Amino acid sequence: MVKISRAVFWKAAILTIIVFILGIFTGFLLESSRISEIVETYKQVEIDWADAKMQSSYFQVVDIAKCKTAIEENLRFSDKVYQEGLKLERYEEANKLVKRISLDYEKKRYTLLKMEFWLNSIALKKRCNAKYDNLVYFYVDKPTYIQRSEQNAQAIILKELKRRYAAQVMLIPLPIDLDLSIINIITNTYNITNIPSLLINEEVKLDGVHGLEDIENLINPGINNK
Repeated sequence: MVKISRAVFWKAAILTIIVFILGIFTGFLLESSRISEIVETYKQVEIDWADAKMQSSYFQVVDIAKCKTAIEENLRFSDKVYQEGLKLERYEEANKLVKRISLDYEKKRYTLLKMEFWLNSIALKKRCNAKYDNLVYFYVDKPTYIQRSEQNAQAIILKELKRRYAAQVMLIPLPIDLDLSIINIITNTYNITNIPSLLINEEVKLDGVHGLEDIENLINPGINNK
């Protein structure tokens, strides 16, 4: 009887080990597939960035009569950039089972794309008197524990703001720790020293975490009536 019990024990142990290994292997395959999707998505960013740079050149000389079309295209591009950002965020958060590959290069390209979009938005507001608000969100890509908690809280609030006002608010998240010269210039220009920070319409800076109502009170006064 003892021998039978021991045999059953070892069979169960071996079966458990096999199931465990298969689970890890399956998870590894899924995570590897997800990483490949991330890389492919970032490749698309390179094309989008080139597109944004061409738009930027055009917006500098756009005829006032064509402002409506230019604004509509920039708004469409805004939504595309925002949705791609959400997708990449979900991919990266899901990569738990395998060691993450370095995506710093791809992240830099995506950040430059968002920077180009911000400049386009500024140009259209000046040249075409566009009625939307630029809201730049400064954060760090590799946060400390406290920074991560604060950034998560602020990100939730900003997502709700974007959901409420859609194209009326240009939400532009920019990481400041990717060693990009243009980001360094921006943070120095606007004295961005705390994380997270918000910059509203290139004029108002908010340090730390701010609630939805606080931000709403500082954007276009007419936006809440639309």
